[in-house]
Amino acid sequence: TFQDIKFIVMGGSHSTMLEFAKYVRGELYLPSEHLENLCRSERYGIWKVGPVLAVAHGVGSSSITILLHELFKLVHYSGATNVIFIRMGTSAGIGVSPGTIVVSENAINASLRKEHRQVVLGQEISRPTMLDQVLAQALIMCQNDPAVPSMLGSTLCTEDFYEGQGRLDGAFCDYTEDDKLDYLRRAYNMGCRNIEMESCAFASLCHRAGVRGAVVCVTLIDRLQSDLMSPEDVQRYDELVRRPHSLIVKFVKRQIGLKMKESKSLAQASSNTLPVSQPVAT
Repeated sequence: TFQDIKFIVMGGSHSTMLEFAKYVRGELYLPSEHLENLCRSERYGIWKVGPVLAVAHGVGSSSITILLHELFKLVHYSGATNVIFIRMGTSAGIGVSPGTIVVSENAINASLRKEHRQVVLGQEISRPTMLDQVLAQALIMCQNDPAVPSMLGSTLCTEDFYEGQGRLDGAFCDYTEDDKLDYLRRAYNMGCRNIEMESCAFASLCHRAGVRGAVVCVTLIDRLQSDLMSPEDVQRYDELVRRPHSLIVKFVKRQIGLKMKESKSLAQASSNTLPVSQPVAT
């Protein structure tokens, strides 16, 4: 059932990923049949649309790592090959305007290091957070809508939605606005252009598994300006959330087109090649 999978696209929300699956179905001109959630657990969601697996992974590194383990096993046992993993979602911007698509070059943890830390058998282990740079470039090249700003940049990944991101609007806040801005500016100077909560775990596990991985997120706010979305951006929230969908589907269609061309070229070359056992007329 899963052997033909070539793209696994992951996002946090069930409703968003189901909408993405429907969008993929329409753009790839696949039959308008009912999309069944193939996941037995109510915590996650999986929808198969042709060569694309749309997956809802929940919130945070703990949630996404559970699912990545299961997906790596699914790919292995199904015999699927050359599968590309893409995490998409929303994020907070750092010095960039709301609505900007950021394709991650690096994933940087809350200590501003390119590593993912995990405790295994009581010992803390640090593993590198490496993303596929060629894949990131290929994705950003698919963004050709002049109305949608896009960029390559590093992504700051935190373990918390409030204090870990330096927000001032949580239930607890033991630092000042100047402390917050100093931290975010240090991150900005390191190349960070957005903040989310899954990229370090995603990048680390994809690198460890030897699969190509990319992170594509849209910014909803600029945290150097505010911790809350503006009323205008709240009004266009649904449109902002869909921006990575369009970019990723353009990439998928381009990749499928390239593979079809390669297959046709190979078939044509094969038909033009005489079998070894057949003598050439002289």
